[in-house]
Amino acid sequence: MIGKVDWKNFKSDEEIVSYLSKLPRYCNTPVKSILSRLRFFLSVLYCRLFGIDKPLFVVLVTNNTCNLSCIYCYGEYGKRSKKEDYSTRVLLEIIDELKELGTTLLTVHGGESLLRKDIGEILNYAKLKGFYVSFNTNGYFVPHKINDLLGVDTVVLSLDGREENNDKNRGKGCYQKVMNAIDILHQHNLPVVVSATINKHTLNDMEYLAELAVEKKFRIQYSILYNGDKLKTQEYSGVMTDEENRSVAKKILALKKKGYPVYYSGDILETAIYWPFSFDEKRVITRADVQAGLQQKKMRLVPCYHGRLKYQIDADGRVVLCWAQNDADAPNVKKVGVAKAIKACHDNKKCEYCVFLANNEHNAVLNLGLKNIWDIAAIQFADALEIRRKKVKSNQ
Repeated sequence: MIGKVDWKNFKSDEEIVSYLSKLPRYCNTPVKSILSRLRFFLSVLYCRLFGIDKPLFVVLVTNNTCNLSCIYCYGEYGKRSKKEDYSTRVLLEIIDELKELGTTLLTVHGGESLLRKDIGEILNYAKLKGFYVSFNTNGYFVPHKINDLLGVDTVVLSLDGREENNDKNRGKGCYQKVMNAIDILHQHNLPVVVSATINKHTLNDMEYLAELAVEKKFRIQYSILYNGDKLKTQEYSGVMTDEENRSVAKKILALKKKGYPVYYSGDILETAIYWPFSFDEKRVITRADVQAGLQQKKMRLVPCYHGRLKYQIDADGRVVLCWAQNDADAPNVKKVGVAKAIKACHDNKKCEYCVFLANNEHNAVLNLGLKNIWDIAAIQFADALEIRRKKVKSNQ
């Protein structure tokens, strides 16, 4: 690990990047990655045993720009202004402050983070600081930026279904770009997770993706595309009915039981299957709902730890509980700093339960669900064993 640096002593981002380029390259190994993952689980155990709330798990959105314009993207990063992107200095200051606040797991997200010229140095710095780093990308630039990713613990790619249906959602050529990215990542022994947004266009592609996961040796994380406020204002043909949403959750569970490398635990999928409301009408249960007696209903619910142990820092500086709570007036790190913005987000938290699969998988682990921890720990251990460091010539 490296000590704290006063980034204000540098005259420009270019000078900072030059300094970062001279730091040792983080050489990840199975043992190092296992220790990074173990630190996260131990920090969760410590906080839960002693009733401590701190940002152990943070999704850090590094930029407002994306080379794609997926119609269902909650952040609409393909339409945002690049002018609001973090400078290198500010991004490093955020990472330093998160380290001081106790963050152990950092998910680096976009936009498309590989569009940042400094992303390789940012990721290397985060690993040198001791974070467990997961990196999300649409895969387009992986072949040309593979050296930037060599130190991370996991790479998450976006792929929704068969080529025709995937490209209908994400744009022509996206499917093949992801296939190429998977091959390149495996050549460099990096663990791969594929995030699939299931919608009406890809409803019949779920088993195809599961079989592809076995063939290409990646883990599959399905997400259900709900009819949110953004999609209600657009004529998007991919929105599913409530019945279709539940059938997707049932199908994921069936694939899990067949032994396919599905990321979610069975009880998390059952939370969606038996959700007592229409998905279109109510996807979040608030404190006000609970106080009104909603907890009297027999529901399979997972307590929410977003805003207690997990947060998302958007590229515009807003700190939100998760992607589903996209509050335009959320506290902003650019205005009040990381610690104050996270505290304000914590204090303003209103949700108690939700139907979202990825959120609930994280919530179950943060809630010390033994079966969930066992499932995730097995996955994390297996992924860490894939990691080897290969020395390759730069493609940049």
